[in-house]
Amino acid sequence: MKTLDIKKLILSCSLLSMSAACSKVEFSEIPIPEASLATKMSYTEVVAAGNKQVDFLIVLDDSNSMQPELDKLAAKMGSFINSIESSNIDWQMCLTVTRNAGTGWGSPLNWKGYAPKSGVPAYLLKKGSVNLDSIFNSTISQVTIGGTGSGDERALKSTYENFTLGNPNKGSSHLCYRLGAALSVITISDEDERSVGGNPAMLKPTDASEAYQAFEREDVPENLVAHAKNIFGDDLRLTFNSIIVKPGDLACEKAQDQDKSPSHPGHVYSQMSTLTEGGVGSICDTDYSANLNTFKDKIVNSLNHLTLRCPPIVNTLKVKVNGAQVTNFKVESAVLKFQQSLVEGTKIDLNFDCK
Repeated sequence: MKTLDIKKLILSCSLLSMSAACSKVEFSEIPIPEASLATKMSYTEVVAAGNKQVDFLIVLDDSNSMQPELDKLAAKMGSFINSIESSNIDWQMCLTVTRNAGTGWGSPLNWKGYAPKSGVPAYLLKKGSVNLDSIFNSTISQVTIGGTGSGDERALKSTYENFTLGNPNKGSSHLCYRLGAALSVITISDEDERSVGGNPAMLKPTDASEAYQAFEREDVPENLVAHAKNIFGDDLRLTFNSIIVKPGDLACEKAQDQDKSPSHPGHVYSQMSTLTEGGVGSICDTDYSANLNTFKDKIVNSLNHLTLRCPPIVNTLKVKVNGAQVTNFKVESAVLKFQQSLVEGTKIDLNFDCK
């Protein structure tokens, strides 16, 4: 090859290299492993005495069709509480109805045939009370059935306002709740929130013209959970338990429709129970014992929960209980669940990466 040709070739290659160097080059980001971006958590929790405290709220549908169901509840509620009484749970209980009965939404009703200790109000039934069967029968039999507004059943609204009134962080108007205690709501109704669950498609030909009412914020399950945590803290252990016409149970719905007013499946109440891992029982059961025992199990299980400061990345959570590494737990979002009840004074060491 001639020297000139070689020089041309070298020059041509140089120009080609310069052209490539000056052209636009696309860069793709190198992915960073998730763990390297994670916030690492390492802290200790000590189970407080409040973990053995449970504050109950009973919310009764007091509409015209509910008398038979309330009679069944009264007959078994005393034995249910007697079983709670025999456990090591420090319980107390308030009662309200699903309407504004003239004293404001969610106002607690006084227990009948109850002789509370000095300084304890008549609306606050507490551990150590005697004649529980008689108290429940007397109280529920004297609940006013029917009346103004009773057809607009609002168990969530009543619970929402009862929580507001009983805020232990402020000048509360009642003493139904203690800081650090678990909360367990038990409602019984043959209809849904605001009768048809805020859904006009659920109306029946025999419904009253005003049976459908639009939801307000207090009627929404997620809002009730957020409201409860805002008052009682993010680590609140809350279960909402329902005795209702179960969605899809057409035989029960048909039977309940024979009462003074039509029934409606408790879609919203069932959703609220699912959201808080509460129990759902059928209002058509001849005996509510099984439902109440299920609720008891749900209440006890709620004492096994610990809310983490953030949801952990899978397989990063390390847990020690009183210094010993344990694996008998599961995690759902930011909730750590143990297989056995947490005893007060237990030391729990936590190490994990946040999502």
